[in-house]
Amino acid sequence: MIVLADNDILLKLAQCDLLDALPAILGQEWSAIFISPTAKYQLLPKNPAKALSKCGNEETLARLAAFLENAQTVPAVNNTQLLALLDTIDGIDGGEKFLFAAAVEIENPVLITGDKRALRALLAHQSSLPTVFASLQNTVVTFESAILLAMRLFGFAIVKQKLLGSPKPDGTLRLVLKSETGEADFVECLCSYSKQVLPFLALKAHLPQQLTNLKD
Repeated sequence: MIVLADNDILLKLAQCDLLDALPAILGQEWSAIFISPTAKYQLLPKNPAKALSKCGNEETLARLAAFLENAQTVPAVNNTQLLALLDTIDGIDGGEKFLFAAAVEIENPVLITGDKRALRALLAHQSSLPTVFASLQNTVVTFESAILLAMRLFGFAIVKQKLLGSPKPDGTLRLVLKSETGEADFVECLCSYSKQVLPFLALKAHLPQQLTNLKD
């Protein structure tokens, strides 16, 4: 099994101090996790000030640098026709296009991505992208489902504290995570964000029942 990781979710997990826990969250070894060929340059610009600004603080910068130093790179995609077809679909950017096409050529892939917009675009175009859709069904971990999986391992209190420590919380965290937010409300909010891409979600047996009882 190969885990394909997009830039956005790596940055978010590093900011929340959950990047080191990624293998445990996924039930995989470090050696199974692959990044895109451009990840190192896009996540950590050569200009130190730009890199720090992107990460939000020195701790995130250090976590990302350590991860990227040892990460493996996804092999080149052979199917240029599929890449060209993906390029015509609005909502799927260059990074996701590459990872979607790579998933088709890999046996038992897992994709971790923070780009639900690209997943929604794939749902809308599944008839014209049947091989991509089939490859990604039940194989995707989003930022929200990664948090739910982390809570299963470490508990709500620990994960909440890590999330509150993010120097650059995204829209989801700003909306659903406040100091007074309880576990039930937090889980409900994460599930509501996840329903729209349910057919793709991996590790459903480890996700909350209120989410997995829904039809794909």
